[in-house]
Amino acid sequence: MSIQTLISKLKNQTTGFLTNQNGAIAIIFGIALLPVMISAGIAVDYSRIAYTEGAIANALDAAVLMSGQALSEGKPVNASFRKEFDNFFYANINGRTKMTTTVKIESFSADPATGKVAATVKSELKTAFMGIIGINNVDITSNSEAVFSSKKVELTMMLDVTGSMDSQGKLSALKSAATNAIDILMPTGSTNNKVRIALVPYSASVNIGSLAGTVSNNPGNDCVTERYNNEFNDVSYTTTKVEGKSGSCPNQEVVPLSSTPGPLKTTINSFTASGYTAGHLGVAWSYYTLSPNWGNAWPSSPTPAGYSNSNVQKIALLMTDGEFNTIYTSGWNSSEFAESTCTDMKANGILIYSIAFKAPGSAKTTLSNCASPDTAQTTYFYSAESSSALSTAFTEIANDIKGLRLSK
Repeated sequence: MSIQTLISKLKNQTTGFLTNQNGAIAIIFGIALLPVMISAGIAVDYSRIAYTEGAIANALDAAVLMSGQALSEGKPVNASFRKEFDNFFYANINGRTKMTTTVKIESFSADPATGKVAATVKSELKTAFMGIIGINNVDITSNSEAVFSSKKVELTMMLDVTGSMDSQGKLSALKSAATNAIDILMPTGSTNNKVRIALVPYSASVNIGSLAGTVSNNPGNDCVTERYNNEFNDVSYTTTKVEGKSGSCPNQEVVPLSSTPGPLKTTINSFTASGYTAGHLGVAWSYYTLSPNWGNAWPSSPTPAGYSNSNVQKIALLMTDGEFNTIYTSGWNSSEFAESTCTDMKANGILIYSIAFKAPGSAKTTLSNCASPDTAQTTYFYSAESSSALSTAFTEIANDIKGLRLSK
C-alpha cells in the first residue's frame, strides 16, 4: 500500500468513527477512545515510515554518487560495476535500518556517454499498529540520479609559501589540504586521464629553474618577476619575456601541467616557507601554465589545450595567507596587477577559485575580486579561518571540479 492510499484510508476510518451515532455512553466512550489509541499507534508507524524513507534515500544518493565517481574515473560499466553499487547501497542500509530484507533495487543504469547514473529502490515496510485498520504494509519508493562532467580539466594550484606560512601550522595545513585535493582529482588506481594539474609555489618571486634560460631576460637567475609589457595577459614569451632577479624566491620550482599525482604530491610535501608576498607573480604564472601561448616553454609537458576547445575546462585555484605587498616595477601595485591579470584570465574562459587562509581584509578583497562570480551551485571564493576550514575549501573545490552532482 502506498503512502497516498494510507492517508486516504485513514481519513475514511476517522470519518466513520465520527459519524457513528449508535450505542450507549459506554460504547460512545469506547468508540471515542479507539481513534485515540489508533492515532498513537499510527504516529509510531508514521515515524518508522519517515525514518526508513530517509535512510533509503540517503543510502541511495550515496551509492549513486559513488558509482558516478567510478564512472568519471573511467571504470567500465559491467557486472562488477553493478555489484559494487549493490554492495555499497546495502552496506549503508545495514547501518541505518533493519528493513534490508524488504528493500529491492528496481532499476540501475550508468551511461559513460551522458555521464549519468540513475537508480530506483522500492521497499515494503510492515506496520506495527496500522494492521488494526487493515493497513499491514506501506510501499516506499526512492529515486536518485547523478550527472558528472565529461570535460577534461587543466588545473593550476597557486600555493603560498611565504614566510608567514611558517607559523600557526599553516604550511602543514596547506600541504595536507592540497595533497587531499590531488587525491580526490587523481585517485590511486584510477584510469582517468582527464585531469592535469600544475603547481605554482610563490613568495617574493617565482622559481622557474632552467626554464629561465628560455623565457627570462635574465637567464642566469631562476627567480623571475613581472614583465614590463603585456604584463596582464598571456602573450607568448617569444614576444615579451619576463624579468629576473637573484635570490628571494621559493626553493620549489613551478611544475607544469601533469597527469601524474606522485611528483605533484612530492613537490607539495617539500614546501618550505620564506619571503614576502608577490601574489601577482603567482597569478601571472598560473596564467602561463594554462596558456597555449606558453606551451612550448615546457617541451617535456604536453601543450595546454586551446581556449576554444570546448572539451577542456581551464581552472586556476589561487591561495594566500597575506596581503599582496611586493612588486618590482615602480608605480605598480601587486593587488591591482593580480586583479587585472585575473580579469584577462576570465575573459579567456578560465574559471578561478580562490582561498584566503587566515588572511587580512585586503587579501580577501583581492582574492574575492579575482574569483569567478559565485552561482547557486558553486562557491568560488573561500575565506578559511582555520586549518579545518582550509581543508574543507580544498575538498569542496576538488569535488566541484569533478563535476559530480545529484540531479534529482
